[in-house]
Amino acid sequence: MPRHISFVFPGQGSQSMGMLDRIDPAYINHFRPKVDSALDLDLIEIIKHGPIEKLNRSSITQPAILLTSYLLYKELLSKINIEPDIICGHSLGEYTALVVGNSIDLEEALKLVHKRGLLMEECNEGSMYAILNCDLLTISEFCDEVSNKTKKIVSPANINSPNQIVIAGNIDAVEEVVMLLKNHGVKRCIKLQVSVASHCELMSEAAIKFKEHISTIDLKMPNIELLHNFNAQSSKDTDELKLNIINQLTHPVQWTKTMEILNKKNSIVVECGPNKVLSGIAKSNNITDIVSTSMDNYVQRLTELV
Repeated sequence: MPRHISFVFPGQGSQSMGMLDRIDPAYINHFRPKVDSALDLDLIEIIKHGPIEKLNRSSITQPAILLTSYLLYKELLSKINIEPDIICGHSLGEYTALVVGNSIDLEEALKLVHKRGLLMEECNEGSMYAILNCDLLTISEFCDEVSNKTKKIVSPANINSPNQIVIAGNIDAVEEVVMLLKNHGVKRCIKLQVSVASHCELMSEAAIKFKEHISTIDLKMPNIELLHNFNAQSSKDTDELKLNIINQLTHPVQWTKTMEILNKKNSIVVECGPNKVLSGIAKSNNITDIVSTSMDNYVQRLTELV
């Protein structure tokens, strides 16, 4: 009996200049007309040559990662005859999953995430920290304590694994939580290089505007089971689907719950995208059979597992 296969797609933070270099130029050239038509900028040129400051802007990063991840997925399918049983994406990566599931075409998805990035850039500046080796309850209690005292925003944003949780919010509120955690004995609190704080209430205004925008977009139900990172569940209809991808702006990414589902299915997890961020997180969620398209021998490894 064939193994269960899950494809996962990364979000912001996985980008790097030259991340298209691993992909056959024929695929890039085939999709270039759609890319050029979608955006009023040369996205492929920015990915290849930067400058990095431009690539790291949310409105550029988001379509750049979506494009790279989708091309890696298409190239993988050309090399090995497999089909995913489940698709899911971490934050932004969910939009790549929507393209893979034929919920939206590539051109419209690039436009959509570019708009999403622009709206996020309009929000108040915030901060994010990855907290390692501390439980969610303790982190949540410190976030609540600081929020109640300062009346500012700080909360868990990415629940990646039992040992890795990202917090987000107003800069000074996040710094106060980090100080409390360090005083509590937490040794590893890593500041993320971001200017916007995703998956918290700082994104409320962006979520309102994004809801208005997405109401004009024609989304279909995916033809592959898609787990939303907002709740680790599938949508029943397109209205719920839209609501789930709006809610992810202001709510934490429930990646641990997603990984628990894949683990129960004894799934092979295939990370399609630049870098190996989700592969590392999958390991910290006790998933053993992981393949990343950033591995040199990923086709051989996947063939062995399937």
